[in-house]
Amino acid sequence: MFRLRFAIACAVLASSAGAWARPAKPPTRRPAQVAPRHAPSHGDEADDDVTATAITGPRTADKGSDLRAIFRSAPGKVRGGALIVDMATGATVFEENADKVLTPASVAKLYATAAAVRTLDLDKKPATEVKAAGTGAVTPQLVLVGAADPTMTFGDYKKLAQSVAAAGVQRVKKLWVDATLFDDALPAGFDQKPTDAAYRAPVGALQMDASTLQVTVRPGAVGAPPLVEVTPDAGAAVVVVNQAKTTKAKKDALVVATRPAGRKTEVVVSGTLSTSRKVIGSGRRRVADASYFAAHAFKQVLVAEGVVVEEGPVFGAEPKGQPLRTLASHVHHDWRTILHVTNKQSHNQYAETLFKLVGAHHGGAPATSQKAQDGVRKALEPLGLHWEGTRIANGSGLYKADTLTCRAAVSLLRAMHKDPAGAAWRQSLAVGGVDGTLRGRLKAPETKGKIQAKTGTLDDVSGLAGYAEGAGGKLYAFAFFFNDIAGAGPYRGVQDRMLRRLVVD
Repeated sequence: MFRLRFAIACAVLASSAGAWARPAKPPTRRPAQVAPRHAPSHGDEADDDVTATAITGPRTADKGSDLRAIFRSAPGKVRGGALIVDMATGATVFEENADKVLTPASVAKLYATAAAVRTLDLDKKPATEVKAAGTGAVTPQLVLVGAADPTMTFGDYKKLAQSVAAAGVQRVKKLWVDATLFDDALPAGFDQKPTDAAYRAPVGALQMDASTLQVTVRPGAVGAPPLVEVTPDAGAAVVVVNQAKTTKAKKDALVVATRPAGRKTEVVVSGTLSTSRKVIGSGRRRVADASYFAAHAFKQVLVAEGVVVEEGPVFGAEPKGQPLRTLASHVHHDWRTILHVTNKQSHNQYAETLFKLVGAHHGGAPATSQKAQDGVRKALEPLGLHWEGTRIANGSGLYKADTLTCRAAVSLLRAMHKDPAGAAWRQSLAVGGVDGTLRGRLKAPETKGKIQAKTGTLDDVSGLAGYAEGAGGKLYAFAFFFNDIAGAGPYRGVQDRMLRRLVVD
């Protein structure tokens, strides 16, 4: 069972796919307030809550002038925009370049999750099921049916296999895998940056361990390849290509990477490993195909439980012509819990799962990126949003697939505040100085607990959008974006100073 603290650390480590010689020491992190048993793999903004930023700034009687001075103190020649609106009156408190089309990074998750709360039954728990034809020890058809539960772990598939064996099944003529709820394509924009980092993992109707694997390498005999172990054991879905050598040298330079080979995942190990080393761990690495990875792992645990599988896994819809009975079912958390982790921890895979679920609801299965895009529009269209400059091509905000203006983001925030589904959505946002990706920011007494927002960070993007509570309970909606930056730290500082000036009269 993964733990949230461990997985966030692993995801940070996995965000670098370059050479490594020893595992990095994981940063100390507290678990999220609401977290599935399965640990989330973080997004590109895995360091959003690491460093608190000093938020002192100018203060005069003219709040608007102060806000402008702070915004324009952002270093360098960057493209930026900002908009703050009084929620009660609709009056603009401050704006600059509010209609400039910018890259929002993970702030785009606001759209996927808003559409999800307006579409899904948040109290429903997705159930991964195993069905069988017949009742004897030999079944002609065993069917694994995916419900897109992103919190499933290897251990959960093992429990399903144990239930199959406990039901008396000893031999399976054909193992079917019904993963038809989603297609198996990567989300739009994921091909813009080739990396095997965990934050870029695929989604599918079947998911396991956040669609990532762990590689452990130990020295072999001198001159021989090192010993490579991959967990979880996904059988034929993972192929190890061991090109490395064990040496006597004190220094070593070992590289571990994953790459797609059709639906299979190749784990490529190259370079050298010293005999003086005991073990090296790679951190989490993404796999090529989520459903393929989970299905083959399920077959492995079936065999380990003594169930003979003659053929499969074969991918397709549930076979017709024979009545099927449910042998086993596994559920974790409801969609509300998954929504909380998505926004508070900026979990890319969860966001893409919710995005495609909206697509499946509005466009039918299998959900595709296009159906998801159309579904988000259909779900949010009744709100009367400002759409100019908005493109939501994926649910996570990677990389340059999505665009927003500050005006569009604020229009969503204002509309969702009035919507019956808005309360659940707002509760999923990170809280300044308290939790999620804002845990380490806005910690001063005058701002702690007063900001609910979604962060967004890429190599060249820093964004923040949400709600701020001022004196007397006055509520504001805001959006700040900076593009073409070199490091997010200074721009987070600008955002935080603006919010401090906004809420402290």
